[in-house]
Amino acid sequence: MINESNSRSARRTKHLFKDALMRLLETESFACISVKDIVQTAEYNRTTFYNHYYDKYDLLDDLTQDLLDGLAAAVKTSFKDFHKSQRRSLNVSNITIFDYVYQNRRAISLCFQNDDQRKLTLKSLDTLYQNLMESWRPLVNLSEKQLSSDARILTYTLAGVIHGWIEENFKTPPDEIRASFVSYHN
Repeated sequence: MINESNSRSARRTKHLFKDALMRLLETESFACISVKDIVQTAEYNRTTFYNHYYDKYDLLDDLTQDLLDGLAAAVKTSFKDFHKSQRRSLNVSNITIFDYVYQNRRAISLCFQNDDQRKLTLKSLDTLYQNLMESWRPLVNLSEKQLSSDARILTYTLAGVIHGWIEENFKTPPDEIRASFVSYHN
């Protein structure tokens, strides 16, 4: 039975389960992790786990959704006033998506390394794309086809930069990534 409570206590408990899953993913694949492993790492019991989640996949989905929601908010903030057709340059201080990725680098790296990597990559790309479209639609007077094309180009550029950053284990500081991205697009 899943408890739909959104109390502070429930949020804290869910956070501890997510953190436990991330710690376990650092040393083993998702397929090898059991609910027992998660509850032992979180120092809770199975009953508490099942009060919040159906199974470990439900927990992974919740963790993934948190990351995607944060990514969506960062995209909206970063690109809400920018579209290339407006002939305005990107402002370095407006691009917060790289800060979000850096702050969540551990979870993002671990989630992209799990067995469902392709599914998460596609969800991430769709999140980026949909939020760019949503942000740009009111800004510009372009055909849906052109707007979609522009959003896809920026989506895949962002995804490539973020993927490269994950591959290098986030060695480059967010400010340098942001500056390079803005320089490329201006």
